[in-house]
Amino acid sequence: MKFHWGHGIAVFYTVFVLVLITVVIKSTAFDNSLVTEEYYQRDINYQQEYDQRMNSSLLEEAPGLVATDFGYRLDFPASMAASVAGTLHFYRPSTKDHDRTVVVKVDAAGGMNLSTKELVAGRYRAILKWTAGGKGYLKEFEIEV
Repeated sequence: MKFHWGHGIAVFYTVFVLVLITVVIKSTAFDNSLVTEEYYQRDINYQQEYDQRMNSSLLEEAPGLVATDFGYRLDFPASMAASVAGTLHFYRPSTKDHDRTVVVKVDAAGGMNLSTKELVAGRYRAILKWTAGGKGYLKEFEIEV
């Protein structure tokens, strides 16, 4: 049997359909979830977030997040440690399923110990939002678990 132009067209369309089916199957497995479900509300409140970031940058002594044997230690400046209230959000850029939020509870030393046992290994962005002295603050840390 000779290979002629009719066979070429059939092979081309067969390969095209197989590639198309492969792309459709792979695209259904892709996680296309949003960074946040309330992105419109977050966009509307961006000025407040910007002001909180500016308040944090104007601090003489900023909070710190340091690695320890058991996880991380969040330390606040002594001047504001007594009046701190807020949250620490562990944001995982690769998937929102591993995000965690922790309520900040400052101990007598002016900090908080954070265990990373419940976090999946990988890169996180720790977003600290807190209020102290009637002002709102926001600071981000890049961490590796």
